[in-house]
Parts: sequence; structure tokens; C-alpha cells
Amino acid sequence: MLYCGFNFLFCVLAILCMNLLCAESFHKNKCVETERRALLKFKDALLLERNDLTSWKGEECCKWEGISCDNFTHHVTSLDLFAFRLSGKLDSSICELKHLTSLNLAYNKLESKIPKCIGSLSKLIELNLIGNKLVSVIPPSLGNLSNLQTLDLGFNDLTANDLEWISHLSNLRHLGLSKVNLSLVVDWLSSISKIPSLSELDFYGCGLHQVNLESIPLLNTSISLKYLDLSYNEFQSSILKYFRNMSQLQELQLNYNKLSSKLSDNIQQLCSAKNGLRKLDLSDNPFIRGPLPDFSCFSSLEALSLRNANLNFVEIIDHAYLPTIYSLDLSFNQLNGSQPLFEITKLASLKTLHLSHNHLSGSIPHTIGQLSSLAKLLLSSNKLSGVINETHLSNLSQLRILDVSQNSLSLNLSLKWVPPFKLERLYASSCTLGPKFPAWLKHQGELEILDISHNGISDSFPKWFWNLSLSLRYLNVSHNILKGTLPKSFTRTKGNYDYDHGWDVWDFSFNNMNGSLPAFPELGVLFLSKNMLTGSLSSFCTSSSQSLIQLDMSSNFLEGQLSDCWGKFKSLEVLNLAENNLSGKLPNSFGARRQIKSLHLNRNNFSGEIPSLILCHKLQLIDVGDNNLQGTLPMWIGHHLLQLSNLRMRANKFQGNIPTSLCNLSFLQVLDLSQNNIIGEIPQCFDRIVALSNLSFPRTTFQHTSFIYFVENEMYETGPFIDKEILAWKGSNIEYDKILGLVTIIDLSCNHLTGEIPQSITKLVALATLNLSRNNLTGIIPSNIGHMERLESLDLSRNHLSGRMPTSFSNLTFLNNMNLSFNNLDGKIPVSTQLQTFDSYSYVGNNRLCGPPLINLCPSDVISSTRTNDKHVTSEEDEDKLITFGFYVSLVLGFIIGFWGVCGTLVIKTSWRRAYFKFFNNMKDWIYVTLAVFVNRLKKRFQVED
Repeated sequence: MLYCGFNFLFCVLAILCMNLLCAESFHKNKCVETERRALLKFKDALLLERNDLTSWKGEECCKWEGISCDNFTHHVTSLDLFAFRLSGKLDSSICELKHLTSLNLAYNKLESKIPKCIGSLSKLIELNLIGNKLVSVIPPSLGNLSNLQTLDLGFNDLTANDLEWISHLSNLRHLGLSKVNLSLVVDWLSSISKIPSLSELDFYGCGLHQVNLESIPLLNTSISLKYLDLSYNEFQSSILKYFRNMSQLQELQLNYNKLSSKLSDNIQQLCSAKNGLRKLDLSDNPFIRGPLPDFSCFSSLEALSLRNANLNFVEIIDHAYLPTIYSLDLSFNQLNGSQPLFEITKLASLKTLHLSHNHLSGSIPHTIGQLSSLAKLLLSSNKLSGVINETHLSNLSQLRILDVSQNSLSLNLSLKWVPPFKLERLYASSCTLGPKFPAWLKHQGELEILDISHNGISDSFPKWFWNLSLSLRYLNVSHNILKGTLPKSFTRTKGNYDYDHGWDVWDFSFNNMNGSLPAFPELGVLFLSKNMLTGSLSSFCTSSSQSLIQLDMSSNFLEGQLSDCWGKFKSLEVLNLAENNLSGKLPNSFGARRQIKSLHLNRNNFSGEIPSLILCHKLQLIDVGDNNLQGTLPMWIGHHLLQLSNLRMRANKFQGNIPTSLCNLSFLQVLDLSQNNIIGEIPQCFDRIVALSNLSFPRTTFQHTSFIYFVENEMYETGPFIDKEILAWKGSNIEYDKILGLVTIIDLSCNHLTGEIPQSITKLVALATLNLSRNNLTGIIPSNIGHMERLESLDLSRNHLSGRMPTSFSNLTFLNNMNLSFNNLDGKIPVSTQLQTFDSYSYVGNNRLCGPPLINLCPSDVISSTRTNDKHVTSEEDEDKLITFGFYVSLVLGFIIGFWGVCGTLVIKTSWRRAYFKFFNNMKDWIYVTLAVFVNRLKKRFQVED
């Protein structure tokens, strides 16, 4: 009894002590102080935005965002800041969290070395640093983490000279070193083979090209590897046979290597009776051109990717071929005709079929409708034609993604047809869905991506479409003939951007939409150019998305003044309001957009001065041409906009001198200040513009953000957006887009510039167009103008230039447009392959200029011609001097002796005369007799034959 009472008392006391300890721990030790300080030190090393880690304050660090603690000890056990987009340094204070079992800082922007002390965190089970900007050599001290099961250091800027330290991680299951530089590592397989629990190995893009062949048999027997990614390396075909006996291997990725010879030979090396491969990717290798080989030895194969594998033919497929295959990717090959598609439709278990970017032709076979499990059908960029109707689609109840874009297909579906599927993506660009708006889309309420551009739709948007649009993340209806107005407002529940889905893009450009602008939902990109929209921008500016990145409303009928509300668009990179009827002063809030790269305000009626844009350091293109802007050219352009490549301010009322600060713009490729009231001299410092004076200087590419979407964890990318610009080139206005970054122009024409053309301008060896016409320039043409060998167009007309044309003009072999008219040039036009091909208008108004192609000869040519004529006359006179009196005497004597020496003898001597005429009589008789005998013989021969 006493014993039981003692036990009971002991239990009560123990419970009380535990409650007291727990209470004390709860109230006094909610967070271990040393770890709290370590976390704050880690935070201080980061470069945080306003809303980052705002919960990291106070005493209870276990409640901070991304932190997990042990329930009893309150030690920090997990730090998970996955995809927080944090930047800055990975501080060594993280090593003070001795009880960490999970450290996940994946997909941030951390820039530093990996602290060596992380190797002391002996309790770590997971270390995930993938997708940062970490640098230098991976510390071998990570080999001390013996409890580690997951290690991923991929997609950083890391290097490893050997992997011996990995062999100590005996519990490792997943190893990811994608994009880690392993080019110096030889015996990597030997280290891997010592990790018996390893099941996933990701060595994507590591620069591997060597294999220790002695380690491969050991790899086959020592570990149970199921997933192996060796893509984007430099392996040869000989490596394949060493994987054939890895019976546990289920997924093998060898795309983007140097596997060569015939694809069938490579497949034969992989085949094995023990082979249990389920997924195989051999895409983008330089195989010899040939047919799709026999894969029947892979009895368990479920997914096969042979993208860009140089396939040109698909033989007849048996219905029992690859019975378990559900995904087949044969895109970017040379498959042609209609047979490949017909044969592939025999693979009844297919869920994904990717045949885009081939040369398939003919119509889509109706047997496609027998693939009842098909979820993704991708046939874009072929030569398919004909009609898609209900027969093709009615049995495809699982279809989620349909891509038939860039073909000559017509979707002829009944207006009352209700599809059995719910599409998430539809790509039908450049097909025919019109002229009526496709009514069957009404039932596709789960669409997130819809591209029906270039479809020949000539109709209005039905009312139901605007309800459908609420779920659309990518919408492209451009290049149709859509008309009518946009709805007054949109209601959406989704935000503009999140990591899982990406930015939203809507494109209504190149249609006939009219009416005023509504308040659009949260979007990243909005294209409304080339429509007939009217009204003011004020309501749009105040009510629309603050997260816009690209906005194009050019070529409409928008009017009125701009509200000063543009400062709220903090992320805006491209703004195009060109070719409207907008007026008034430019708002000062334009200068608050720090991310802006491209600003198009040309061809409007804006007035006043340009507001300060000194905070817009990323600007590459400014076009305010063809307005009524005035004032002097801003000095701050050359001091603050150092990335500027295109500056177009033509056809305004700017005055004053050209600021020499423009010479600081190293990237400047296009400078158009024409048709203003600019005075003074051309700056002597233009040769400091590196993009124009250095042929090897990298050209600016006017391509802006690509937009990424994720649907069911699969990435889709559209873009990048290519900027465009209308530029004066060789006397014409030409729109440039893809090659805009290659154009180099200086146009200062139609101003009041004075002084001489600076010699330094001839150092602009990368310049293609130079227009200084219609100014008051004097002096001579620079003698070294021939140094500008890339010059294609030169206009110096209507100035007061004098002197001769430099002989170095003959070096301008690319010159195909030139105008030097109405100056005071004199002398001979230099002889070259180009200058004589221009018509006389290029030189008119220079009265003392001479030589081809002009008809007026130079004085030196006249003298030369006179001397030639004199020589010709002298030669004729010399010839006349040969006919003298002696010539006539000789002529008479020759006649007398020749004629009378023969005829006179016959007259005087009778015997000679008789003999002479007798000879001719005998000759006549002989000829007559001979002909008579010949004729008689012919007559007799013909009589005998008859």
C-alpha cells in the first residue's frame, strides 16, 4: 500500500514538474535567444524589399514566416524561404542553428559563396539551395552531413573539381547538381556508386564528357538508381550500352548531348531483357537521318521523347507496338506526308502526342478520334490542310490542350455543337475559325490560354465571351476583323502575377474595335494597337492595373490630355501611345517609372517641354517625334540615360544647340533630331559614341520580357515582345522590328546648323545613314569620309559646302543612296564603283562640278579630247602626203605595160591571135561532148531500172 502511495505521489510530482518546466519554457523560452539573434543576423545580410520578412520581429521567432521549431525544445528545426525572391548574402550566421533538419532557400537571388560551416549542421536532412546566384567552389565540408537525404545545389554559378566528398553522404536519396561546372571531374561515377540509397541523380548541364568505364559496372550493382538526368552534357553514343543492365532505372534523360550515328543503333545499345525504362528522352542529338526505330524491346516504356532527332519516316505500326506508351514527342523532325500521323494514331493508349514543327501534309485522319485518352494534341507548324469537324473531336473527352496553329486547317464545327472536353489551352493561330465567332468556345469555361489570332473572324464579341475571359491568363485575338466595343468593366478573382502562374497577357491589336477604354483587370501586358478606339486615357490611367509591364495603344483615335497618374505603374517597361490625337503637356509622372525601357509618344499633338526623366536609367528608346514639343534639347539625356540606344525627336520645335552630353551615350545607334530649329555647330565629340565608332560593339536588342505560364506544373512561354520603330531611311519611312537593333542613323537635317562638318564624324565607322541636308553648313567635305565604309546613305544636300569631292569617296562601296545637290562643290567627281551609278540629280546645283555621270566635261577632259582630235587630223594629213606625182606616173606605166603587153601582142601578131582563139573553140567543143555523153548514160540507167 505504501509502495503504491509512493508511486502515486511520484507520478503527481513528476507531472507537476513537467507542467512547471513546460510553462516556464513556454513563457520564458518561446524562442532560443541565440537562434533568434542568428536569424536576425541572417536577415540583416539580405537586401529586402518593403514587404519581405515583415513578420521577423519580436521575441517569438518560432512564429516568424518560414520558421518551424521543435514543440518541446523550441529549437529552430526548419528554415523554409522557398521562392521568396530574396537577394543579398547567405550569411554564416545560419550555422548557429545547430538543430536544423531542413534548410530550403531555393529559387531566391542569394549572391555569395556557400559558407563552409554549413557542413557542421550535422542534423540536416534536407539542404536545398537550387536556383540562386551562389558562386565559387562547393565546400567539401558538406560531406560531413551524414544524415542528409536531399541535396540540391543546382542552377547556381558553382564549380566542383572532384566529387569525392559526396561518397560520405551514405543516406542521400536525391542529388541535384544541375548547371554546376563538373567539366574537370573524371571519376564522378565512382563517388556516386558509393551511395547505396541514391535513387535520383540530376546532372543537367554540368559539362560532363568523360566517364571512367571501370566505375560503370559498379554503378549497375551498388545502387538502385531510378531517375538519371544527364541532359545538356557532351556524352558520346558509346555511353549508352553501360546503362542497359541498370534494371532499377525508370527514367533516363540524355537529351542535348553528342549521341550520333543512327538512332536505331543507339536504341539497340540500350535494349536489354532486364530493361525497365518507363521514360526515355534522346531529344536534340545529332543522329543520322532515318526512320523511327523499333522500340519494342522497351516493354514498359510510357514516355518517349525524340524531339529534333532527324527522323524522316514512320513505318507501319502494329497495334501491339508500345502498348503502355502514353506520351510521344516527335516534334522538330522531318516527318512528311500523311502516313506518320495515321500510323501513330494506332497507339491507343496515348495521352500526349507532340508532332509540331514537321512537314506533315494532307488532312488530319478521323482515326485521331479513336484516341479516347488523349489529353494533349500538338500539331502546330506543319503543312496540314482540310477540315476539322465533330468526327475528329467528339470522342476526345479528356482533351485539355489542342494546338493546331500555323497550318491551313479550318475548324468547321456546328454552332450548336457542345464539345465533350474542357480545354485549358487552345492554340489555333493562322487557322480558319471565322467568319463568325466560334460559338463552341462558350462551353470552354476552364480556358487559361486562348490564341485565335489570324483566324479571319469578322464579327463582334458575343456577350458570353467576357465571362469566359475572366479565367484567361493569355488571350490573343489579334489580326482579325473583330468589331464592336469592349465591356465597361471586367471582374476577376485572380491576381496579376504569382510564382505558380506568371503574368497575364491580352492582345486585341489589329482589329476594328471602337468605343472608349474600360477599366481592365490585373494584367501584365495589354496590346490594343491598330484599332479605332476613341475617348480619353484619363479614366483608364486612374482605374487600370498598377502591375502593367507592357502597354501598347498606338494607332487609335484616342484624344485629350494625359492625366498625371502614370507614376503608379511602377513595373512598366514599354509604353506605346504613338499615332493618336493626344495633346497637352507630358505629365511629370512619366519620370517616376524607373523600370521603363521603351517610350513611344510620336505622332500626337503634345506640346510644352519634355519632363525630367533622370530617374529612368533603363531607358533604351525614346520617340517623341512628330509633335509640337519645344524648348532646348535636355542636357540630362546624356548624363542620366546612359543605356539609351534610340533617340528620335524629329519634327518638333526644339531649339538651341545640340548638347555635347549626347556624346556620353555609348549605346546610341539612332539619333534623329531633324526638322527642328536647332542652331550652332555639330559637336566634335560624336566619335565618342562607341556603338557608332566600333564595329565590334554589341548591338542593342529591342526584345523585352518573355512571359511564362504554368498550367498543371507545365511551363509555357510566350514572347519576347519585339519593339518596333518607324525610321527615315534613304528618303522613306520604314518600320523596323526584328532588325531594329542593327540600324545605325544620324539625321540632323532641316535645322539651322552652321560651321563645318567635323573631321571626327568620319570615325563613325559603324554608321549606315548620315543626313545633314538642309542646313547652313560650310567648308569642305571631310577628306577621310572614305573611312565610313559601312555608309549606305549619305545626304549633304542644300548646304553651302565647297571644294572638291574627296578621292576617298571611292572607298564607300556600300553606298547606294547619295545626295550632294545644291552646294558649291567643284572639280571632278572621283571615279568609283558607286559614284558613277547615281543619276545627275545627286549632283545638281553644283555648277562647277564635272565629270561622269554629269554631261559637262572637266577642263582637263576637254584638253585631252582636243589633243586626241589633233592626232587624228595629223594622221590623215600624213596619209594624204603618200599620194604624190610619182604615184600617178607609176599608175599609168603599170596600166600600159600590163594591158598592152598582152592585148597589143594579139593585135600585132596574127599567128598568136589565131592560136589563142582556136584554144577557146576546142575547149568549148570538149565541154559540150563531155556533157552530152554523161546525159545519155543517165537516161539508159533509168530505163534499165524501170
